[in-house]
Amino acid sequence: RAFERRPHEESGVCGEGAMAAAPDGDNQEQYLKEATRKVKEQGFFMKRCMDSSDLKGALNHASDMLRELRTGVLTPRNYYELYMKTLDELHHLQDFFSQLCKEGTKTASELYEQVQACGDVLPRLYLLITVGAVYVETRQAPAKDILNDLVEMAKGVQHPMRGLFLRNYLAHACRDKLPDTGSKYEGSGGDVSHAVDFVLRNFSETNRLWVRMQNQGPSKERKRREKERQDLRILVGTNLVRLSQLEGVDSRRYVDAVLPKLLEQVVNCKDAIAQPYLLDCIIQVFPDEFHLSTLDSFLETCTQLKEKVNVRVILEAMMKRLAAGARDASAEGGGDAASAAARTPPRAFAAFNDCVAKLLEEKKGSIDLAELLRLQAALLEFALECYPGRLDYVNHCFGTCAAVLDSAKPRPSPDASPASLDEAEAEQLERLLDLPLAPAVGLAGVLELSLFGQLVEYLPWKRRRDVSLGVVRAVLGANEPLEAVDAVDKLFAMIGPLLRDAPEAPVPAEPTTKPTAAADDETATEQLLVAKLSHLFRHDDTDTLFRILGVARRHFGQGGLTRIRYTLVPLVFRALALARQVKAIETKLASQQQQQEQQQQQQSADSAADDDGADGATAATEADEGNGESTSAEEAAATPAANEDEAAAAEKADQPARLEPPQYSSRKVFQFVHEIVTAMAGSFPSLSLNLFLQCAQEADKCGFKAIAYEFVSQAFIIYEDELPDSKAQLKALHLMVGCLLLSAGFDDSDYDALATKTTQYAAKLLKKPDQCRMVAQCSLLFWAGDDPATDDERRRRDGRRVLECLQRSLKIADACMTSSAPPIHLFVEILDQYLAHFEKQNPMITPKYIAGLVALINEHVENMDRLDGRTDLEAHYRNTLARIK
Repeated sequence: RAFERRPHEESGVCGEGAMAAAPDGDNQEQYLKEATRKVKEQGFFMKRCMDSSDLKGALNHASDMLRELRTGVLTPRNYYELYMKTLDELHHLQDFFSQLCKEGTKTASELYEQVQACGDVLPRLYLLITVGAVYVETRQAPAKDILNDLVEMAKGVQHPMRGLFLRNYLAHACRDKLPDTGSKYEGSGGDVSHAVDFVLRNFSETNRLWVRMQNQGPSKERKRREKERQDLRILVGTNLVRLSQLEGVDSRRYVDAVLPKLLEQVVNCKDAIAQPYLLDCIIQVFPDEFHLSTLDSFLETCTQLKEKVNVRVILEAMMKRLAAGARDASAEGGGDAASAAARTPPRAFAAFNDCVAKLLEEKKGSIDLAELLRLQAALLEFALECYPGRLDYVNHCFGTCAAVLDSAKPRPSPDASPASLDEAEAEQLERLLDLPLAPAVGLAGVLELSLFGQLVEYLPWKRRRDVSLGVVRAVLGANEPLEAVDAVDKLFAMIGPLLRDAPEAPVPAEPTTKPTAAADDETATEQLLVAKLSHLFRHDDTDTLFRILGVARRHFGQGGLTRIRYTLVPLVFRALALARQVKAIETKLASQQQQQEQQQQQQSADSAADDDGADGATAATEADEGNGESTSAEEAAATPAANEDEAAAAEKADQPARLEPPQYSSRKVFQFVHEIVTAMAGSFPSLSLNLFLQCAQEADKCGFKAIAYEFVSQAFIIYEDELPDSKAQLKALHLMVGCLLLSAGFDDSDYDALATKTTQYAAKLLKKPDQCRMVAQCSLLFWAGDDPATDDERRRRDGRRVLECLQRSLKIADACMTSSAPPIHLFVEILDQYLAHFEKQNPMITPKYIAGLVALINEHVENMDRLDGRTDLEAHYRNTLARIK
């Protein structure tokens, strides 16, 4: 007997009629709340009947509960909530059916027949699926037959949304009842082919229902229906997830039986929403081995999709999936690139490239330039992940992009600049160019990107700078030496936007020397990275290294004053290191030449001695002829020849490897440095003065007194002409004093002139305290060195000049005592200088000077007010007195 139908329920097949328009806002909540109440109410009565073993009553209440799912006024989200609450109640009913079968009260076949008496289609099918799951579990009938009956009976609901949820329940209820490999239902219940057939048929019907939703209802509600379809798509993808979980689906079965039917369903549905979603599900749920085995057929399907489908997204998802697998394989193999290459065969790149080429040919006018660039970027990223080191793939992608850009943005003339790209296109091209710029690519890989410069020309200047910065970071990250002139020239050509301004940019008349704005800070960061390249200039041949430095200076010199302050400084220090290297070679050559001259002189002396010995031997032989003693002529001739050969061999073995004299001498290198610093002197005086003094110290160490004097003279000229600021002058004087103290090669007259000039500069400082300190500091210039017995230091020991400097500083300090805050600490600092010279055994610094200065300081300290800093002054003075004691 049919279950009783409530009077207010609609009759007829659930597939009749179109989808009703769902009410909005509060009405949705009201409908959902009322339907949920009825589900809970009927579920309560159903469970009470089950407790009393009333099968008929339980089925009646279950049917009433399931009738709430026949509504067509709820949105997919609200319907899903109602569906889940109903499923919670159906689980109790399924357990009740299982208990009846175990107790023998009812057989599964009897229950299967009884639930089909329900008068409404939708409740009947839910009950039939619930009992069918129990029927399969009892194994009273083959699982394949029951599953086939259920999937066919589910066709009775053709309403799209209600049918989707019904088939989802079918897949959920039978998920562990399939005759899969290793399952207890395998054998008489069927095999994995029946399980695959069941899932595929349910998937096919689910997809048809989902696609039908697009065309039901008025066209003005198309956006709403598309949103609802997006909400319901997981119901379709669940079937593919279950299919991928079948143990019996191996690579062979996937190739022969699974994927062809899935791709056929994708192509035949001809829906712009379903096709990309289904293909993305296939990509995500099945393993990489399956994709690699069926890559050609999958890519062929991608070329048959609807015009509105964005194929790039699908291809990019597949490439990212395979690239992630290659990356994991490389990680498992200890980072070995061969592991990633073995994971992804070479034909995969060719297959993707052929698919992309076919799409470009077929959809030449319908795909915009930004999408084409994104597609090539995805292909390039795939090549870099799966085939590390294959720069031919990178150049191939660059070549394709160059051809596409040349076709889309033709140049007016061969020498003209290409047309500019819009923001989206430029962003994609910049990302494409940044992909291969990784430290793993290395310097050689970066230089092999033949079309890199051609593609960069399509970018605006700001983006060119960003790409060039990526090149610099890649080279610095690789930390490979720049040891070829051509390589350095090519690298600097690639990063040209970092080395010079844009061609259309105006040149400022007065460049700023201190970055104050954010743009200046950005420029400073960029140029500091570029400057680090100078430390990668390495080569065993000093001549080649000098040419590399010359190429770098030529490129750095194009950057203008805003850049050379950062880039030329490390180049100067790199050249100074080269000068030391060349000087060492020259010294070694001179030593070898001296040794050779000494050896030649020794050989000449030995030859003369041998000649004298030979004459003596001849005379002795003639004297002994009368006694009958003679020497064989052959022995007399052979013995000297043998001795000469042995001596020559020994001399050759002892002789060190001969060095070739460098083409560019150390003097030439210092001239190179002089030109660089001189070019910077007018715009950056403080920096140039420091560099001149550094160069002077290096020249002095190399023994070039004249060159060192020239560098110091240039520093003094800058001090006089370019340093009006008192703080800069004070800092420069400290550097000058330090440079002169470290220099040991100047002649007496030159050193005396430089030291006197420095003292004069100190006496002319703007502030009296600065004058006092620096004049006292300059006293060290006239008593340099710790060993008075050394000849080259004795000429710098002039006690009289030292005493003059210290007394001059005392006068300046005394003149400062008229101020409101007397600088008594100056006298303590002068006392420290007196003690230093006294310890260095300066005869002009006698104890009476120290005692008099101590008495003067004591007098001032006693009369000193309680001012700020007195505590520090007294502590300093006590330490000095302790040193005296």
